[in-house]
Amino acid sequence: MFRFLLPPHNRYRREWWWLGWAWLCIGVLLAVGLWAERQSIEHSERQRLTQQAGVIHDNLVRQLDVIDKALTSLIDVLPHARVLGDDAGRVQERVQAFSGAMIGVGSISWINAQGRVLASSNPALLGQDLSHRAYYRTAQRLKVLNTLIVSEPFAPVPGKWVLPVARPVVGPEGTFDGVVVISLYPEDFSTLLRSVLYAPDMYATLIHGQGQRFVWQNQSGSGMQERLRAPTGMLKEFQASGVTQAVLQGVLRPDEPQRLVAIHTVRPAALAMDGPLIVAVGRMVPAVFAPWWTLFWASIAFYLLVGMVVASGLHLMQQHLRRQEQSLQDKGQALNNLWHAVLVATDQGVWDCNFATGQLYLSSAWKALLGYADEDIGTSVDEWMMRLHPDDGPRAQAAWEACQNGQDEYDCVYRLRCKDGSYRWSLCKGRVLARDAQGRVLRIVGTNTDVSEERRLRERFEHLTQNVPGMIYQFQLEPDGTSHFPYVSKGGEDIYGFSADLLEPAGSKARSVIHPDDALRVAQSIVDSAQALTVWREEYRVRLQDRGERWVSGVARPQRLDGGAVLWHGYIHDITDRKRQAIELEETQRMLQHLIHAMPVALCMVDEARGIYFRNQRFLDYFGYTEAQVPSMDEWAVHAYPDPAYRSHVGREWRAALAHAAAHDGYIPSQEYRITAQSGQVLTMAIGGVQFGSSLLVTFVDRTAEQAYSETLEKMAFVDALTGLPNRRQFDQTLQSEWLRGQRSGQPLALLMIDIDFFKQYNDLYGHPGGDACLRAVAKVLRGAMGRSYDLVARYGGEEFVCLLPECSLEGASAKAQALCQAVRVLQLPHGGSKVGQHVTISVGVAALVPGAEQTSDQLLALADARLYCAKESGRNRINDGSCEKVS
Repeated sequence: MFRFLLPPHNRYRREWWWLGWAWLCIGVLLAVGLWAERQSIEHSERQRLTQQAGVIHDNLVRQLDVIDKALTSLIDVLPHARVLGDDAGRVQERVQAFSGAMIGVGSISWINAQGRVLASSNPALLGQDLSHRAYYRTAQRLKVLNTLIVSEPFAPVPGKWVLPVARPVVGPEGTFDGVVVISLYPEDFSTLLRSVLYAPDMYATLIHGQGQRFVWQNQSGSGMQERLRAPTGMLKEFQASGVTQAVLQGVLRPDEPQRLVAIHTVRPAALAMDGPLIVAVGRMVPAVFAPWWTLFWASIAFYLLVGMVVASGLHLMQQHLRRQEQSLQDKGQALNNLWHAVLVATDQGVWDCNFATGQLYLSSAWKALLGYADEDIGTSVDEWMMRLHPDDGPRAQAAWEACQNGQDEYDCVYRLRCKDGSYRWSLCKGRVLARDAQGRVLRIVGTNTDVSEERRLRERFEHLTQNVPGMIYQFQLEPDGTSHFPYVSKGGEDIYGFSADLLEPAGSKARSVIHPDDALRVAQSIVDSAQALTVWREEYRVRLQDRGERWVSGVARPQRLDGGAVLWHGYIHDITDRKRQAIELEETQRMLQHLIHAMPVALCMVDEARGIYFRNQRFLDYFGYTEAQVPSMDEWAVHAYPDPAYRSHVGREWRAALAHAAAHDGYIPSQEYRITAQSGQVLTMAIGGVQFGSSLLVTFVDRTAEQAYSETLEKMAFVDALTGLPNRRQFDQTLQSEWLRGQRSGQPLALLMIDIDFFKQYNDLYGHPGGDACLRAVAKVLRGAMGRSYDLVARYGGEEFVCLLPECSLEGASAKAQALCQAVRVLQLPHGGSKVGQHVTISVGVAALVPGAEQTSDQLLALADARLYCAKESGRNRINDGSCEKVS
């Protein structure tokens, strides 16, 4: 039945369907517009009529005020006239004067308490009895005599109507003593009423409160007939409403046509009138709406004409579109596919929040970001608030308050709850479109972008920067020379001693801790990097309050920004340990260089032609030949190997060595040869070297000297220089050997870990020379206490010693530990800083294990170290073998 309300599926029929509805809607709009225009005309006419009625009202109020003052003035004269005894004469003169001065006044009369006229501007009225007049009877009935009486109009003579206005006269005792009355002619009001008429059909009238029409005026003239009628229905409606002014539609008289009438009550409060006058200004309703009817028929004609023209145009357009339909459909499909791909690729959801209506629009993409279908989420603003993560509420509220305070852009990152209960990070960007008069936001639109993956990557980056040993940073140098850190990782506190919050605002914090000797160089390198946009690399020192002087190394790549500033992205890390090692390495290299020059090794360099182009001093010292004597390797061989047979043997060995070098990265294995020096001395030399390219580096080593030197180095490598005991290296090797032997034999292996008690206090009290002497004395005692040749005591490090006791049980090791403690006490070495006695003592951790396949020597070492720790924690000067603590 209502199928015509739904658009057809066919495109062209649908266009006609839309055109029909559009034409109907335009017709409705036209009707509404015409109705609104009619209402506007009526409203405008009502305002104008009200204004004109107000003009008459204001003028009448002024006239009544003048009349009231005139009556009051006359009443004020009466007491004086009575005192002088000629009251009638004096009042008559005053009445004649007022009558001549006032316009529109028919007569002014003074009537005494008996109703007789004592004074009047109309001589014909003098002496007459007017007590039958309505205004006189009204004045007699008044309880409040200070009242302005506006009586009903009447005709004292046929065809001559007047409107009496009177005030009661109050006698000496406050009683009624007559009236003073002014009779007003209607002709004098006609001029006022005619002045407000602006249309031919318009009229204005003055009506007494009882309903009698006093004056009626239109542009054709005045009408004064039939004045004494009762109030009409419209006038009664107005009087019953209790309002002082109104605009009504109807008739003042049953025989009149429909009119639009503005009615205004004339009764100023200051005059204390006994009844009102009523002003009515009206127009005929057909005349008021005559222009509207012209507009109505013109609009209808234009509406029909436009409808026919549009229908013809649609028909022609559809004919043209049908010819291009297939092409447009193909293009449209391609554009739709492209637009869909763009929406999918941007992964953004659109929202529109209207606070005026309380409605929130969320696009399908927005809902899909959280896993919802379109029907799952409504249109209330609460739909968004209820999915916001509680921890992100303050941040979102702060961004919203910024918009309420005048900011047009909304930018915030927060988490939204998905349909499955999980949360996803979303970047919300919006813009305010409308505000109310107070600046409050009425409408804001924007997009949501899923940034969960970006957030995870950022968190990983933050985790990485917090755990990377060093400082990842951005440093920006402005064109005016000021600088700051846009970004500093947590490691900045380790590098410069300040948190990121203090470093980022300005670069001065970082500059303040750079070593003065390096500050100028670092600053200049930054300037050079900024000018040439080259990578900045520097190593320099910083002075930190809690860690002293540190070496740091930095590298950063510069980037020129649009404003002329330079931004570096870089990394700075602590290289104090590496620098220290480098210094130590340099010292070691200098020492090795010295050893190379001092050690008995001769070097020579041989070129492709077997010419010797370099020989070191040791070569000359060994053999004594100059380059002039032996310019080539062949010539030198004749002198070095005088025996031809031996020279041939050496030649074969050397060629084999060179062949080996070709197959093994140029390495020439060392072999011993007998070489005859210039002095005739025969030396045993190990000749080897390296082949690089077509050249050779040949080394000559005196084996005898090398053996002696090797023995010296071995001693240096395995003996502690201070105490003469085996050092830790020798201990480690011995421990591994004894452990393996214990695995084979199944015998226990015991280990004593020994520490001198309060040795740091000993050093502080007696100095490092005294501490060294103490270490040597204790080492001597420990070494002397070893009862077996294969027992080993070694210096482990600092004030710690170890004793390795093969084939020794825990009980035997504990007894040996007690003996060592006693032997140290016997030394009686004074120790003023000890808390366990007056002399040097030791603490011993005792451990013993039978080496097994599932155990390692490190476990034995760790067990002894743990028991040493327990002995020290329990008060020192004792041993601990795990079974109990023993105070030695």
